Amino acid sequence: ALLGLWMAFTDTGKAIRAVAKERQGARLVGIDVENIFAIAYGIGIACLGAAACLLMPFFYVSPTSGHAFVLIAFTTVVLGGMGSFAGALIGGLLIGIVESLGGLQFGEQLGQIAIPLVFILVLLLRPTGLFGGR
Repeated sequence: ALLGLWMAFTDTGKAIRAVAKERQGARLVGIDVENIFAIAYGIGIACLGAAACLLMPFFYVSPTSGHAFVLIAFTTVVLGGMGSFAGALIGGLLIGIVESLGGLQFGEQLGQIAIPLVFILVLLLRPTGLFGGR
């Protein structure tokens, strides 16, 4: 939430959003695009480090530790709609609810099947995701 506020209300956050939308246009209005790329990369690495620190006490650490999370993260973003921050939040909530109810109803292992099924169903009904534009 703090990162979202920072992105919305600071000059650097607005510059990151401008570069993400239109790199050439941002360069034309005087934004140092290479510097903004470095800042955005640093923010991403910091978020990754924070997530890793929070997950390490609960999961065995190996080079393939993140594979289970990659599929869920990809599903969350595509369900919400590519490029829609609010859609990603709603997609994450939907995935969490489906995973919890699927695990409760069918057991933990079979409950994991519900996530790809909901993903396929949403893509069949709305190929751009729940909040994606055309």
